[in-house]
Amino acid sequence: MDERLTVLVAVGFGWFLLLGVRLTVPALFPSIRAEFAFSNTIAGSVYTILLSIAALLQLPGGVVADRVGGRSVLTLGFGAGLAGTTLLAVAPGVPVFLLGILLFGVGTGVYGTPRVTVLSAVYPDRDGTAIGICSAAGNVGTTILPVVAGVLAAVVGWQYGFAFAVPLFALGTLLAWRVVPADAGKADDTGSFLEDLPGLVAGLWNREVMLATAIMLVMFFVYQGLTAFLTTYLVTAKGLSTQLAATLFGVFFAGGVVAQIVGGNLGDRFGKRRTMTLLLLASAATLFALPFVSGFATLVPAVLALSVQLGNWPIVFSYTVAALPDDGQASGLGLLRTFYLLVGSLGSTAVGVMADVNLFDEAFFALAGLTLLAALFCLVSPVPVGKD
Repeated sequence: MDERLTVLVAVGFGWFLLLGVRLTVPALFPSIRAEFAFSNTIAGSVYTILLSIAALLQLPGGVVADRVGGRSVLTLGFGAGLAGTTLLAVAPGVPVFLLGILLFGVGTGVYGTPRVTVLSAVYPDRDGTAIGICSAAGNVGTTILPVVAGVLAAVVGWQYGFAFAVPLFALGTLLAWRVVPADAGKADDTGSFLEDLPGLVAGLWNREVMLATAIMLVMFFVYQGLTAFLTTYLVTAKGLSTQLAATLFGVFFAGGVVAQIVGGNLGDRFGKRRTMTLLLLASAATLFALPFVSGFATLVPAVLALSVQLGNWPIVFSYTVAALPDDGQASGLGLLRTFYLLVGSLGSTAVGVMADVNLFDEAFFALAGLTLLAALFCLVSPVPVGKD
C-alpha cells in the first residue's frame, strides 16, 4: 500500500473512533438520563464540558505537534480516547462517568489539530480532498457507532455502547505509532512557544483567517446544538422510538460521509468560497424546514438533507491552513480551534435550555438563522488567488 495512503487510513481511523464515540454520548442520552436523572440542561452541559476540554487542548496539541511532529500527539489522542471510553463503559455512577468524559475530551482535543496539519503535509497538492476523506471517515464512525451503541443499549445496557469500542482504540493506538511519520506536520523553525507567540498572533490577524474563524465558530455552535439533541428531539417532538431516533441519527452522518468527500473535492476544483456559500445556504433551509416535517417516512429525507452542512468543514479547514503562515501552522490552527470550539460548544447548552422551556422548534429556527450568518461571512471573505 502507498505510504501516503497508510497515513490517511491511520489518521482517518482515529477520527472514525473519536467522532463516533463522541457522538455516541448524546445518542445514548435518553438511557443515561434515565439512570442518572439528568435534565436536558444538565445533559447539554455535560456534553459542553466534553467539548470544552477538547477545545482547550487544541492549542497545546498544535504547539507540541509543531515541535515534535504529529505522530506522538496523534498516538496520545488515541491513548486518552482509550482510557476515557474504558471509564464510560464501566462507570458505576456520575463521578466515574464524568472522569471518562474528561479523559475522552483530552483525546479528541489533542488529536483534532495535528490530524489536519499531518494530512496537509502528506498531501500538499490535494489537502482539501485528503482532509475531506478523513472527515468523512469521522462521519462513517458517527453513522455506525451510535447505531451499534443504541442497539446494545436496548439489548444489554448503555454501558456496552461504549465497551465495544475499547479494543478498537487499542488497535488504533498501535496503528498510529507504526505508520505515521514521526516528523509529519513538524514546523521547520520553532523556538519556545512564548517566543513564537507574538509572530503567531500576528499571522492570525488577517481578514482571511478571521472570517474563516467566524464561519467555523458559528457552524460549530450550530453543529453542536443540532447533534447534541437531534435524537432527543426526534423522540420527544416527533414521537419516534429511541431506536428509530438513533437510526436517523446515523442517517444524518451517513449523508455527511458523502457531503464531506464531495464538498472537499468541489472546493478544490471550483473554489472554496463559492462552494462554502452554497452549502451553507442549503444548510439553513434544511434546519428551518425540520420542525414542519413529521412521520418517519418524511423525516428520513429531512434528516439526510441536514447533513449537507457537514460538507463545509473540509473546505474551511483547507482554506484556513492555506491562509496561515508556513511556520507554526499547527500552533496557529490549534489556537483558532481552541477559540471556536470553546465558544461553539455552548450550542448544546443553549439548545438544552430552550428544550427545557418548550422551545425545541424555535431552537432549530435559531440554528437556521445562525447558518445564514455564516453564509454572509463566506460572501465577504477574500477570494483565494486562482480559486474562484
